Amino acid sequence: MLQKVLPNLLVSLLAVGLVLQPIATHSQTVICAFKNGHLFKLSLVISQVRPGGSCEANDNLSLFADTFISACRKASIRREFPSQYLNSYLEDIKNDKSAPAKRAWKLLNDGRFNK
Repeated sequence: MLQKVLPNLLVSLLAVGLVLQPIATHSQTVICAFKNGHLFKLSLVISQVRPGGSCEANDNLSLFADTFISACRKASIRREFPSQYLNSYLEDIKNDKSAPAKRAWKLLNDGRFNK
């Protein structure tokens, strides 16, 4: 039954404008979250859909860099952004003191790449 309800739910969210980009997860994960009541897992999926009200890196530390870049930065940032940090949380990038992490954080906050 949930498999029939889920597409309707996503269509409703899309119609209201709550989803800006595709959810990067398997539908089975979402269905499993509904069946087992894992609302935390589901909220993690939803939190990766779009940033909060701001497109500042410091205001979106719980997002993956890839999600943040897609929603808030120009595509040209990907040419310079260290690819090993695309699947890292912004908070982890900010706290990492290595040279590539510092470069990634600097690029995320560089005004040249704002949309």
